[in-house]
Parts: sequence; C-alpha cells; structure tokens
Amino acid sequence: MTGGKIISDDGDMTNLLPKEILQYIISSLSVDEAARTSILSKRWNPLWRHAERLDFDGTRMVKPVSMHRYPRSARKYGELVSTVLKNHLSGLTMCRFRYLYKSLNAKELTALVKLLMERNKKLISLTLECIDARQYFHYVMLDFQPGIFLNLCSLELNSYLMRRATASAFEGCKKLTTLKMKKMIMEEGVVNDVLEKCSNLERFSLVESTGFKKLKICNPSLKFLELRWLVVNEIDVFVENLQDLVLDSLLCPPKGLKIYIVDLRTFHSGCNPMAQKIQAKYFGQSVMKSQDILENSSGLFESQTINIFRNLLTMSIDLDLNNIREALALSFVLRSCIYLESLDITIPVERDSDSSDDGALPFPKSMFWERRTMHNCVNQKLKFVTIRGFTGKEQEVKFVEHLISRATMIKKITIICNSSLVEEATKLLSLRRQSIYLSIILKIKEMNELTEVEEVVKDRLSRLKHNSKFFQVMQMIHANL
Repeated sequence: MTGGKIISDDGDMTNLLPKEILQYIISSLSVDEAARTSILSKRWNPLWRHAERLDFDGTRMVKPVSMHRYPRSARKYGELVSTVLKNHLSGLTMCRFRYLYKSLNAKELTALVKLLMERNKKLISLTLECIDARQYFHYVMLDFQPGIFLNLCSLELNSYLMRRATASAFEGCKKLTTLKMKKMIMEEGVVNDVLEKCSNLERFSLVESTGFKKLKICNPSLKFLELRWLVVNEIDVFVENLQDLVLDSLLCPPKGLKIYIVDLRTFHSGCNPMAQKIQAKYFGQSVMKSQDILENSSGLFESQTINIFRNLLTMSIDLDLNNIREALALSFVLRSCIYLESLDITIPVERDSDSSDDGALPFPKSMFWERRTMHNCVNQKLKFVTIRGFTGKEQEVKFVEHLISRATMIKKITIICNSSLVEEATKLLSLRRQSIYLSIILKIKEMNELTEVEEVVKDRLSRLKHNSKFFQVMQMIHANL
C-alpha cells in the first residue's frame, strides 16, 4: 500500500480495474489506438479482441499522409480491416468504416460488410463513410445482398451511389429505428423503397443528397424527420404521428412542399448561409424561407387542409421580424398554436426587409405587435424565447417589448447581438415586466466570431468553385429534374 492506495505488482493501477471497465475503455478508442494498448501489459494484450465497438478510421490508419500520395499504401486499409475482423472474437455491437475513396472499391466494401455481419450477429449500429468521394466525384455503388442489414438498429450511409435494386439490402429491417443518409446520389424512388421496407423506423435524416426530383415520406412509425440541403421539385411528408421535424436549406418551390402531420411537437426551419450562397450561385434559385413553410403549412392559405403547428411545443426558425410578410406568417402561427412553450428566432444576415406590403395593413406598422387578440400562446403558455442576431430595428424591438409587457408565463428571454448593439438591447431591460418569473439575458457575440464564420464560407466557396467537374455533373442531374 502506498499513500493509502493499493498498487499491483507492476505498479500499474489500471490492472486493478475490472475487465468490463477495461473493455469499455478499449471500445471507446479507434482501432489503431486500441491495438497500441496491447503493449501496456499482458492483461491488456487480448482486450481489443473483446471490444464491443470498432472504429476503422482510415485517416488515422496506415500512415494517413502517405495514403493521399501512394494509392498502394491506401489499399492496405481493406486488408487491415479484414485481418482485425477475422481475429476479433465477435460480439461487436457498433462498427464504423471511414476511409478514403482509393482504399476500397465496391466489391471489397461488400465483402467486408458481409464478413462483419456474419461474424457479429449482435451488431446493432453500423456507419459507412467514404470521406472524399464528393471531392473527386468517385462514388462507390452500394451492392449488398438482400436483408444484410436485418439485425441493425442504427445505420448511417455517407457518400455513396444507390440504385433502386440496392434497397433490397433493407428487406426485413424491422429492428432498424435510426437511418441517416448523407451526401448520397440516389435514383428516383430509392428513398421511398427503403422507407417502405423499414417498417419500424423512428428517426430518418436525409442530408445533402441528390439524383431525385420528388421525395415522398410516408412511413407511419417515424417520430423524427430531418431534411437538409436538398434540391427537389416536390416534397410530400405524410406522417400523422411525426413529433420532430427539421427542414434546413431546402431548394424547393413553396407550393411543392406538402406536409400532413397532426401531432408535431418540435419544429426547426433554417437556412445555412453557406447553402444559400452555393445553391444561389450554382442552381440560380433561392432557398426556401421559414416564411414559406409557415404560410403553406399553417392553414393561412385555404389550400392547406391542416395546421401542422397547432400542437407545437418548441419552434426554432430563421425569420426577419422586420419584414411585414414574414411577421404576418409568424403572428398567424402564434395565434393558432396555443401550446407553444419555447420560441427561438434567428434574424437572417444579409436579407433586405421588404416593406412593400406595409400599405396593406389597416393600422400603422409600428402597432403590429400591440394587438391583444392575436397571440394567444404568447400570453398564456410561452416560457422561453431566444432572439439571435438582434439588430435593434423597430419591429424586433416592438416584438420583444410585446413579450415583456404581455406574456404572463414567460420565464426567460435571451437576446444575442454584437457589441455595437448593446445600448439598444440594454434599453429593453428596464421595461415593466408582466411576468414575475421573467429574467432577460443579454449575450454579446463578438465581431471576430462572425468574421471567422464568413471566412469559412468564403473558403468553401473558393474550393467548390475550382471543383468544376463535380458541379458540371450536378448541374446535369438537376437540369433533368
């Protein structure tokens, strides 16, 4: 005993830990790190063979720098993965293949996944990611045997090409509850076929994917749906029991978006500034705004048969409070969804406020947020509000003033602005508060943070501009939509 602690004969206290804890430590490491632990002691040597999770990250294996320069070195990725899987004593529950496109071809990937699934019947989570497929426009065509994902509960596919025949890999996937597809190129109807086969799917994400012009989501078991960075003509979401919906940076005609949900609880709508710049530059269209979704999915227009927001609890949107049309769409939703408790509004950057409709109001614009009968949830249920990108303009100030003076149950209002607007935001702190529970928090976002974001966007745009081969093909695909 030394210093009150019991130490093993070799002086390594980790050897006193239970085997289960050591296996948990091993499982949290990448494959190369797990392999290195075998030199620590005789007890550590066999532990990696019992790891429940293996992460085959090609950026950290086989001298990753040389993999970019020498394709022959990159080919060792498949050999190492195969060797590790064959020497592992099965029992894997999670596995990830993350590799450079030169590391594996379609045939080798198929063989490795087949080996993995045959040796590990308890595997529940699988991630397949080709890191630089889009950069070189080298997409591996997925070609798996029918029902290979039968036992999985979670699956992520990143940067692959899928045809309708590939959907057979999802046959009988009754255990699959989470599916994420990112940067995929898929034939028309692939998504529909996959969703039909995954009868118990609860979470589905489709991000930066293309090759299809119509998207139909009608899986009745879905609880969470995420659609980001898509360029389509039509989106039809018919999921009655969906609870969480995320729509971000969609290039779709507003009338092409049809949503039927009766019990939506959480809604997020936004536009990534980078996506807006890229899509406007290369596709010549603007990204769908939150205003479009609010108008078309709230019953504001007679063509919409159901207000999807009526049972909403949490809303997060990009919306210009200074634009009268956008403010009208928000006010209609606030009037109709009386259960809303949390509201998060991001004021878009570089969007001109349109005052052309001001004359249509039967009262001065400055009185817009002062009407008592228009905002039921604000007065009765709303508890948390966040305003991001506060600019201090009249309608933003009026909206916050309304919350402070009218909302009886509100607990916290958070205002985020840059340092030049501190004085305008500080004035709101002295207003008389209707709610005795209310606290107002002012957060300052320094300008250097905004500059950093702008530089990242410029860098991505610059690299994408030089990647002409990719965008030539993308433009050809969407020209036929």
